[in-house]
Amino acid sequence: MPYQLMYETRSVRPYYTIYHLGVFGALLKELVGFGYNKTIYVTSAQMNNEGYFDVDEMAQATAFFAKFWKDKAKTQSMLNTIRERFKQAEEVERWAWAQDWSKKTNEQLLEDALSIYRMMQSSFTTMIVSQPQHTAPLETEINILLEPHDNKDELLSAATFYRAPLPWDEEDKELKRLHHNWSQMKKEEQDKALAGLVRKYGWFNEIEGERPFDAEHYRNKILNYEEIKAEKPKVTVPAEIMEVGQLISELGHLRFWNRYHFMTLRYHLKQALLELVKRSGNPDLEFATVEEITKFFKGEKIDLEEIKRRKNGYVSRLINGETKIMTGAEAEKYRKLVQQDLGQLDEVKGNVANKGKVTGRVRVVSFSAKDYNEQVAAFQKGEILVCGMTRPQIVHLCRKAAAIVTDEGGITSHAAVVSREYNVPCVIATRNATKVFKTGDIVEVDADKGIVRKVK
Repeated sequence: MPYQLMYETRSVRPYYTIYHLGVFGALLKELVGFGYNKTIYVTSAQMNNEGYFDVDEMAQATAFFAKFWKDKAKTQSMLNTIRERFKQAEEVERWAWAQDWSKKTNEQLLEDALSIYRMMQSSFTTMIVSQPQHTAPLETEINILLEPHDNKDELLSAATFYRAPLPWDEEDKELKRLHHNWSQMKKEEQDKALAGLVRKYGWFNEIEGERPFDAEHYRNKILNYEEIKAEKPKVTVPAEIMEVGQLISELGHLRFWNRYHFMTLRYHLKQALLELVKRSGNPDLEFATVEEITKFFKGEKIDLEEIKRRKNGYVSRLINGETKIMTGAEAEKYRKLVQQDLGQLDEVKGNVANKGKVTGRVRVVSFSAKDYNEQVAAFQKGEILVCGMTRPQIVHLCRKAAAIVTDEGGITSHAAVVSREYNVPCVIATRNATKVFKTGDIVEVDADKGIVRKVK
């Protein structure tokens, strides 16, 4: 069975990959009626994770959601569930920010970690509803509806225009204010402002990294701040196009908030578990699952040697609803199963998220790279942003990019939404752009046809 790489994450641990993987099975099925059974995650010794999905099973998912979106009652019920879980997540987050994990007993820490873990599962389940293979039927439907019209691009932009608060709005307001006042501020005032930004928002980089965003990161964002106001095209949109377009944009908007909530919860879970690992006296316990950590503190037997082996990389699999972590020869078997040979490609094809045609210098930004922070800091205005997928952490790069090219994504993905909002040419779902191109390559991005090719 062929497998397709769908996403990459970095700085993962088994407690995260097992929960992440499990959500695609029973929890997704509980929410919408469909669950996966053949998913494989490959995690390197650097703790970078790649998620592979069985191609046939993805096709089954697309067929399922084609029927699901036609049922307006089910769709609305699911949207209501997503919003209700946001409220639950916000409550847990407010509580978590007020905790001092170092003052908790072991029993309290284990109970709290489990509560955060369950809420994190709940948030992630509603996010994956808008996976590319799930929203593909909506993309097909709106393209069919647009076909008879000469002004397809305008109609699509208007139909998918969605103005509502976003997770990074408050940070953006502060950056805008500081950008306008920066040259008039004394150095002490600048340093104080930078320290405030690090304290309020820097933690977000600790989720998938080893350190928060620092003052220099925010100094660069302030100095290079550029406000882009998105405006809805002034065009009359037929009702049937508007209906599908608004569902697409709402799913994309909710996906932003879903990611924000589950990432925030992941941060707090990480802090609670690191406190438990410190108390255990065994640093290898960082590579255990929540269930294994719980057993350890209850005095039950766990395989500490197997847990230690995971430090050199491991494979997690979801087979018929069951999750399992493997190392050694058994893990190698699954690595070979999903291995891809790209040969000497100098061109990739994907889906058009926002039209346009530009030529420029590639800057690859990998969330799974050890020098991710340096890659972000090095990004120059007018470069071609090539990444697995864009995320809120790099929305400022999307603003500066001449074009965006991603391995992953669908019509509701972050890259698709921000490229339409900022009117940046964008090609998504190329599958392997980050492996075909490297920083410094000169490429032509033809986002009218969904083709990206090396020209030098």
